[in-house]
Amino acid sequence: MTKKIKNIIILAAIATCAIVLFFWLGAPKKNTEISKGQIKDVKTLAQLCTVDLYNEVPVLDTINNKVLFAVQKQRGSVSFDLENMQVNTDGDTVKIVLSPEIVEINEATEDNSWQVIDSKNLSFNPLASDKLTDKEENQIKAKIKANSKKILYHNGTIERARAEGVKNLQTLMTKVYRKPVVVTDPTPKGAHYDENK
Repeated sequence: MTKKIKNIIILAAIATCAIVLFFWLGAPKKNTEISKGQIKDVKTLAQLCTVDLYNEVPVLDTINNKVLFAVQKQRGSVSFDLENMQVNTDGDTVKIVLSPEIVEINEATEDNSWQVIDSKNLSFNPLASDKLTDKEENQIKAKIKANSKKILYHNGTIERARAEGVKNLQTLMTKVYRKPVVVTDPTPKGAHYDENK
């Protein structure tokens, strides 16, 4: 038996003894410390959503001597803040006043939500670009958003959303309080109707 083979046998015996001792005595135990979880600065905004909006808006506008024709797809919602509603639970009937509507309208996130069909520079400079800058497009989009919101007030969408909100809130709160609930709406055309004339 050569010296090399003897060394391999000795090393194998030592390794076998180490493995046996490890499992016989047990693996070292890891100390794990678990403490209670904590949540800091969480504010839940409970909203009752009554109407989901989807709209395709044709756009014809001018800005900085450029005319633009485009189509924008919009998504949004009309909802009501449940946390800040006036609730009176005195007596046999719960009385709730519907809060102002929260109207959100944004450009949709799917492909082709903003399609520029044509743009043209109206200035006499033949070298001027027909293309709108990002800033110019954003200014037009801000105008579209404001106009779309006004249309929701004038075509009765907000009024219908508030009527539906009264009905849904009454059903929901009757289940919560387990007694009769009366929901009143002080601004049936919309709390922000005058701002969007």
